[in-house]
Amino acid sequence: MIRGGNLMTTTQSNAAVQLSKSNKTKVQAGCICLMLSIAMFGLSLATLQGPILQTMNAMGYFSLLTIFASLGLSIMTPIGGKLGDLMGRRNIVIVAGLICAFCGIGMGFVRMLIPFMILRLVLGAAQGAFLAAPYIIVREINESKDVPKAMGILSSSVAVGGFAGSIIAGILTDMGYLGFAIMFPAIPLILGVILIGSGMPNIRREGKVHIDCAGIVMLAATLFGILLALNYGPKIGWSDYRILLGFIIGIIALIILVKIEKKASDPMIPMYLFKNKNYSMLLIVGFICYFYFNAMNTYAPLAVQSVLGASTAVSGALQMPRTIITIILPAIVGVWVGKKAQNIWKAIAVATVIVAAAFFTMGFTTSSTPVLLYFVALAATGIAESFRAVSITPAAQSTLPRSDLGVGTSLVNFVNSLSSLIAAAVFGISYDVCTKSDPTNVSSITAGVNSVFLISAITSVVGLLLVIFVIRPQINRKAAETAAQAETPAEAKTQA
Repeated sequence: MIRGGNLMTTTQSNAAVQLSKSNKTKVQAGCICLMLSIAMFGLSLATLQGPILQTMNAMGYFSLLTIFASLGLSIMTPIGGKLGDLMGRRNIVIVAGLICAFCGIGMGFVRMLIPFMILRLVLGAAQGAFLAAPYIIVREINESKDVPKAMGILSSSVAVGGFAGSIIAGILTDMGYLGFAIMFPAIPLILGVILIGSGMPNIRREGKVHIDCAGIVMLAATLFGILLALNYGPKIGWSDYRILLGFIIGIIALIILVKIEKKASDPMIPMYLFKNKNYSMLLIVGFICYFYFNAMNTYAPLAVQSVLGASTAVSGALQMPRTIITIILPAIVGVWVGKKAQNIWKAIAVATVIVAAAFFTMGFTTSSTPVLLYFVALAATGIAESFRAVSITPAAQSTLPRSDLGVGTSLVNFVNSLSSLIAAAVFGISYDVCTKSDPTNVSSITAGVNSVFLISAITSVVGLLLVIFVIRPQINRKAAETAAQAETPAEAKTQA
């Protein structure tokens, strides 16, 4: 059923949703605005979290607020994709987008801890509800060959938003406008909601909509239990009864969730998706490709400051070359990937190879290692990210029927987020083992950061092996089948 928007009938495009040229431009611009806003909110609020809590005399709640920021996003990401399939993606963007804007603006005025934390949790949940929407929408309104390029533009938007968000937030805060620094990411969000709302038809499932409430509750319980345990485990000890209780609650809820989803008439997370070998393997590789992010964001600056003896300013500039690359390169790589189906597995392989090489190089850091090596290695990960961004999500989408496109794409984003959380726990364990004897000793810190970098490198090598021996044959086989199907009508016509 289609509501709203203007469709244009054409036989020249294989896009799932046919739009006039003007509406297509509006919708794509709206998707870019959504990604800008998500990145701006994430980086600006991370930059401002300390100053905000200081105004409330609540710095003791720093880690809890950090967890709140990720919990709402993680819980609602898979749910939002399914709701988009049931209720229409335009409606989800409008409703969740306006809720997110309201929370962002409200946070600019609130200076009491509890209301602020509630708004932060709801803001993350609202973002999760529409996080996958831009990736799904650009898939639906573009021809297959143009999808990687569109994904590349979205990736560049995230890089621009993150870079600009932290800078603008810092400048506004220094000028004494902390409230505006918190609120300004709502501007591109509202613009994106308007553009998508006016240019995109609302395509939703026919008939009565059934919301899998039991599945939502169990998914929330699973993520709350496991994610809280993963976040607090390195801080209060993995053997603490609260951590063990969190894991127990999460695992029991996960078992119940699987049973509920198998029996549900319209499950929030269709279990049959995981029977799709191609899709499941791409989820695993996507998880691996995100695994190094925590090592890059947390342990690389630590190594530069504590092992190499560089200043905080230098460590803060480490990702500048990477950011520039991820602004420019994804759209270019996307054009290359779109030219040939086999380029998809090649792009994923390049992403894993580069990350493995970069972190193997950093994994043998000593006090005499030049800081330039870190700048080059992290810049190389920007190239890897450019190839990853335009390959894994389109590849996973191509394995799904249109009815599962929303929840399937959301699961890709969810697994990516989960990867960073699990990696943080794994890296924390490895680093703590190396620094247990003396956390301030340079030799211990060196061993700790090197262990983290080598784990990242080895994980990427595993991803490369999966790409070569599993993903590559799958993609080549599908490309051959598609070519054979395209040739069959022509051959029949010739024989006739």
